[in-house]
Amino acid sequence: MRFSLYFIYYILIKMYKIKNKFIIFIITIFCWLVLLIIYSWYIENNKEMDSYVFLLKGEAKLNSDILNINKRYKLRIWDILSTWKDSLAVLEWWDWSVTRIWWNSSLEVQELFISRDLSKMNVSIKLIRWRTWSNIISLFADWSYFKETFRDTEAAVRWTVFDLDLDKDYLYVITHKVQLTKRNWEIVIVNEKNPFNIRDFKFIWLDNFIKYFKDKDWEKLNIDFDNAFLQLMKNKLNKEIKNFNKLKDIDIQKVLWDDFKKQELYHKLFKEYQKLNFIKSEEQDLFKLKLELKDKLLSLANKENKNILINSTLNDFNEVIDSKNYTNIDIILWILSKNINYLNSINLKEYFNDKIVPEDIKIKIQQKFSDLNEFINSLSNVKVGLDDIKNINDKASEVIQEWLNTLFDK
Repeated sequence: MRFSLYFIYYILIKMYKIKNKFIIFIITIFCWLVLLIIYSWYIENNKEMDSYVFLLKGEAKLNSDILNINKRYKLRIWDILSTWKDSLAVLEWWDWSVTRIWWNSSLEVQELFISRDLSKMNVSIKLIRWRTWSNIISLFADWSYFKETFRDTEAAVRWTVFDLDLDKDYLYVITHKVQLTKRNWEIVIVNEKNPFNIRDFKFIWLDNFIKYFKDKDWEKLNIDFDNAFLQLMKNKLNKEIKNFNKLKDIDIQKVLWDDFKKQELYHKLFKEYQKLNFIKSEEQDLFKLKLELKDKLLSLANKENKNILINSTLNDFNEVIDSKNYTNIDIILWILSKNINYLNSINLKEYFNDKIVPEDIKIKIQQKFSDLNEFINSLSNVKVGLDDIKNINDKASEVIQEWLNTLFDK
């Protein structure tokens, strides 16, 4: 009997210890899971994204290290890249943007931060010697920027392709525009196809630039590289169309009155939109998805980002007019009409040549903006976009007329 009692007591003690160990084990696992989730969230939202340098041909060095051809090397702040004779290297930024550096050139990486959700991108390089070509494809919002400094000047860009040459002292913008700022805070906006002398700080006649400055072989090499690279990205995006369709069908009305959820959804859509930002009107389906996502972003964005998105929409308008591919122009006009008050302070001539707008497109634009009251009435049962136009009064019709006058010189 006594033995039986001792045995039962022994079993109970063992079970108690096992139970305690099990509870401790479960608590430990739970704590590790919580820490893992917090760490993953931190990495996802704060870690700098890796950018690389890739040597295509010739010889180059990163700081004191000699680079091997066709091998990627991770870039860090304060890295100095130098190329030698008959060389070509590519800096591959995480957002798919690229900067190519020509032979006998050198540059320094001064800033390099790209958040995982692409909501903040701070990239800055200093051109020390000769020449670079940059194709920056992202839409920079909030405090994001891409800068290239040289001598006493800074070039700030947003979704821009540009060629910078310190030997021939020119900046040539292939698409969109570059803002140049000197140390004395003198600022000049350099628009596309309007070459600029960076030593004298004045514009160059296009004929003179083509005759005396422009390097056609360098330009063709970079355009061929850009086209090949962009085609690879288009092919990749075509595989994600189902995902983009799901995003553009999201009902954003559910979050418009909740600032936290509204911001959260904005960042989610913005990250995916960045993949489409470089798409042009020739890719009709992807271009349409890009515009539909941009429309949703405009309904979710703060005032500053609305202005950036409207400028981006005008760049799309410019590209449509230049390419004469009008398939999705109705969507662009719809976006602009919903945000007409943001156009008041914009000089539309900076975005496109109104002289080449076809008559049928002019009529379509005039019809779209001719009757503001009818437009507002058509939105009476739609919440999306009303926050942008609810304060427009009778002066809005003057804004529209000024816009049309600016557009068509009437």
